[in-house]
Order: sequence, then structure tokens, then C-alpha cells
Amino acid sequence: MTGSRHERLANTRLYLIATADRAPAPSPDWLARVRAAVEGGVGAVQLRQKGASTAVRRVWLDQLRDVVGPEVLLLVNDDLGAVHQAHGALLADGLHLGRADAEALGGHGGSHAERRHRGLAHARGALGPELLLGTSTRTAAEITAALAAGADHVGFGAMSVSTTKPGAPPARPEELARCLKRFPGLPIFPIGGVNLATLLAWVTLGARQAAVGSAVLQASDPQASAAALSELFTHNIA
Repeated sequence: MTGSRHERLANTRLYLIATADRAPAPSPDWLARVRAAVEGGVGAVQLRQKGASTAVRRVWLDQLRDVVGPEVLLLVNDDLGAVHQAHGALLADGLHLGRADAEALGGHGGSHAERRHRGLAHARGALGPELLLGTSTRTAAEITAALAAGADHVGFGAMSVSTTKPGAPPARPEELARCLKRFPGLPIFPIGGVNLATLLAWVTLGARQAAVGSAVLQASDPQASAAALSELFTHNIA
């Protein structure tokens, strides 16, 4: 795949949220599952490793890159420092900042929205224009604010019950449809409880991309699961 990171993300159908534990290094089985998901059609992988140190995340990202190869986009969740090695070498193609972590990066003072804006703007400044910056949204107003702060793609949801974030407030399907029409050139990845039925519903609303987690990574056959979801896009997007 050629093109800039932004062009490649725009052409990515399946974005894998690869949730992991805080072990010092990934297990061979976990790496094999991520690799199988990529072989099934995943085009971007986000390492989501809550509670791990930056040093541990760097180890995982380094090993993930070897497994997924140079053509798959690799992002890290909520850790700006892990995007690069300590000596400056690039480890990830970008960063995803959830609401709380964007606010934390934005420091003290002001409203939640103001802190979130400052956090995203700080991350954009640190990443520069070529690396990717995503964040979590569930409304058109949140997307507008995220873009103003420097984000270039968004996760949208949770659209339905998610095993990764079981307490996440739901996003409304009609709001997703509205956002897909309002921001036609923006990579918008619906997320939360993805399976063939829910993904078909999102595609019917106009979605051309989606984020997936346990439905692929914890499947008995991650490659087949990813392939089935990818095929749904192929047959339902003109």
C-alpha cells in the first residue's frame, strides 16, 4: 500500500483495537492473533494497554511492528511518549487519545471541553503533521471540536455494548448517520459491539470503516472473523 499515512487510513476498512495486559512483552499467541487479523483484512492496529508503562508499551509496539509489517498502520492508545523510542526512533504511526486522557494532557483549568482541546492540540504539536491523531467521539459537536484541535480521524461510539468499555454511554445511530453525511472526507470508525449484524447496520447508515476488538482478536479464528467483516464492506459499499 502506498500513499501518506492519512491516505492509507482513509482506505482502511477494519481498524483493530488490540487490547493487551501489562506483561513485559506480548505472548506468541497474542502476536499470532494480531497477525491473523491482519491477514484477514485489518489495515490498522491500535495497541490499547491500560496501566502499562511507556517503556512496556515501547516493547510491545516494537514487536507488533515486526509482526504486522510496514504496510499496516500502527497506533498506540493514550501514551504520547510511546510513539517514539527513548532515543527518538519512530515506533508508531500515530496516537489515539480518549476523552479522559486528552483532558489529562491538557492540564488544569477550564472546562472538560477546553482541557480536551488543549490536550489534543498539544499532541498534534508533538506529533507533527505526518503522524495520525485520533480521538473518541459520539456527536457531531465533538467531531467538530476534535478537528479544530488537530485530530484527523475519530472513533465513534460506543454504538452498542462493548466488552472493552462496558460502561460507555451509547451513541445514537441517527447521530452516526448525520456525522457520516456532515464529514464525508473524515475517517469515522464506528466502534462498540461489532459483529456481522451490527456492522451491516452501520454500513447501511453510510459507514465505510469500522473499529473492531474482541470480535476478531478473541475469535476462534481471527483471520476468518476479520475476513468476514471485511467482505461485508466489499459487498455493501458501491
